[in-house]
Amino acid sequence: FLGDAVLELITSKYYFVNHPEMSEGQMTKKRSSTVCEMALAYCAKDLELGEYLLLGKGEEASGGRLRDSIISDVMEAIIGALYLDGGFEAAQNFIDTFILSDLDNKHLFYDSKTILQEKVQQAGISIEYQLVGETGPDHDKEFTVEVVIDGIASGKGVGRNKKSAEQKAAYEALLKMKKNK
Repeated sequence: FLGDAVLELITSKYYFVNHPEMSEGQMTKKRSSTVCEMALAYCAKDLELGEYLLLGKGEEASGGRLRDSIISDVMEAIIGALYLDGGFEAAQNFIDTFILSDLDNKHLFYDSKTILQEKVQQAGISIEYQLVGETGPDHDKEFTVEVVIDGIASGKGVGRNKKSAEQKAAYEALLKMKKNK
């Protein structure tokens, strides 16, 4: 709760100060992409935070160390702890170093589906998301989705819900497109 609020404040300040040319709506969208679960999980994986978690046997067995929802929460908790222990400056230094760096790659996470949809529409080709797998008990499902562009499987994503899996599939497709340019 606290880490999330501190992160939003510092990220808002960053965009306000460093990008005065952006409209309020643009800054809001950029901030959202910077602080979303997938972007924070990306940062947490970079820091290998999952290695330091104490997990129950079930969570350990189901891959909790790499689960986006868990490690993004860990990032927020660290930010909150830094703020309480070292103040605003300590939290800002951490966020500047580990979150507000390499933003171009992190922004793709936020709404990969929209970005991909726009690219596909410009090209005038079809896009569809297909559920290709569903595993686990009802309380701990994992969904696998494939994005099919113009009849070709272009990305696959796995997530705790279909929306998350679709975002990851779209992100993978965007990375492939970027690589093939």
